Amino acid sequence: MDRYHFRLHLLFLAIFGCCDGSMLLSNTANGVVGKNVTFLTTITSSSSFLTITWGFDVKGKITSIITVVPTKETIDPKYANRIAYNKSTCALQIKDLVMADAGDYILSVVNNEAQSTAEQITLEVLEPVTDVKITANLPDAVEFNSTMVLTCSAKGSYTYKWINGSTPLVADGTHVTVVKNELTVTGVYRTDLIGPIYCIAENALESGKSAPFNMSVSYGPENIALSQTPADPFLKKGSNITFACSAKSDPPAQLQLMFNGVEISKQASTTITNLEDKHNGNYTCVASNPKTLRFIASQVYTITVVEPISGTSISINPTSPLIAGNSMVNLTCTAAAGKADSVEWYKEEKPVIPDSNVILSSDKRTLTVLKVRKTDAGEYKCKLTNKVNSDTGKNKVVVNYGPESVKVDGKNNVKFDEAIGLSCNADSVPPSTYTWKLNETVMNISLGRYNISKASMSDSGTYTCVARNPLTGLTLNTTHKLTVTETGASADGLSGGAIAGIVIGVLLAAIIIGCICCCRKKPTDVPSPY
Repeated sequence: MDRYHFRLHLLFLAIFGCCDGSMLLSNTANGVVGKNVTFLTTITSSSSFLTITWGFDVKGKITSIITVVPTKETIDPKYANRIAYNKSTCALQIKDLVMADAGDYILSVVNNEAQSTAEQITLEVLEPVTDVKITANLPDAVEFNSTMVLTCSAKGSYTYKWINGSTPLVADGTHVTVVKNELTVTGVYRTDLIGPIYCIAENALESGKSAPFNMSVSYGPENIALSQTPADPFLKKGSNITFACSAKSDPPAQLQLMFNGVEISKQASTTITNLEDKHNGNYTCVASNPKTLRFIASQVYTITVVEPISGTSISINPTSPLIAGNSMVNLTCTAAAGKADSVEWYKEEKPVIPDSNVILSSDKRTLTVLKVRKTDAGEYKCKLTNKVNSDTGKNKVVVNYGPESVKVDGKNNVKFDEAIGLSCNADSVPPSTYTWKLNETVMNISLGRYNISKASMSDSGTYTCVARNPLTGLTLNTTHKLTVTETGASADGLSGGAIAGIVIGVLLAAIIIGCICCCRKKPTDVPSPY
């Protein structure tokens, strides 16, 4: 098309008002390569037109696509299979768009009054949006350290936008920035772009969405914790202990259980069985992240393996019999196994309180009684205690003493032929042996009890009980008076005949005394005349 034709075209549009939009719904249109586009009009009937022409302006040269007169349609051969024309509305559809179809299209009509009108619509042909994808500058990011740059790329005509999960991504301009097709996160956090992240490339007619992108942010380790089961720092020899280590980290932290600074396990949970003294020391967990190259150590647990106390016993020295008031005794508490931290002594379940006669050694293992008394006898218990258990031992102390408090139980007066029972008792350890005397005559009796089935007058007298401790060699005696009365006598006094005899004797004595007094009286003296 030469310059003359181009100027004629512009003049034609200017005269007939090409841009007033009276025939076309819009003066612009968009299409996509390979797809169709339709130029819609406001015309509802073409019967009032003598001529209808759709033309295409290529570099100022108008190419007639289709010309319609009442009796004929003329289509440019290049468009024969690419257009569709609506005879009623004059709308034109172009199929299988190519980039060369972009440009100005002109609708020209001549009505029945021979009046001409022309309008122009500009078509923009867009490339289809394809192959939308996200690429990252780093395969992995390290929290706080890395700057992640995501780049969106696509084929076709498009603009970009970013989606985080299902909502548009909001950039703050500092930590997160978006410039064209690049999304930059400076000093990434693990909470950034939790996503997944999508890039959308779009144009006026279509859009394409990338595959989901999940940003991997390595962080940690942090919040490291080491637990010990059982939690007691003092553990029995031969028992077990389990250490469990954990840390928050991505990727998961590499864990090391350290004993006195030396690695002993790389497991999250480690059990040590049959504890011995060699297991005493400090335990800690170290976590490391191979991506972040960071290390962190847990708190330190210190454990001490203690042998439990067993086989506790009390030995008594000397082993010879103890004599009250004479002997000294040592009670020593020992254990077959284990070491005690404390020693407690009890006598008859009551704590032993040291005094001037009862002394504890400096290690409290030996209890010494300087001079035993009978009250020192009884069951003694020592209790040994350490950090893991307690154990007790028992022994009995026997104190030999006496005899003491010898006494005879029985009646003082019995009737003739009445049974006699006398019992001699003494406080003594070991029990005393007994001998009896009647009026200082030794009797052939060696028991503590003397029984006579029928009392006779010869059984009256003074009975002496002699108690002797065979171990201490001490003796002690006591006496008991017994009176045997004749038949009919009161158990507590004299018979009636004896009483009468006594009364008569008393009367006779009184008479005799009276007579003697009368015989001794002198005659009355005659006074002298001189």
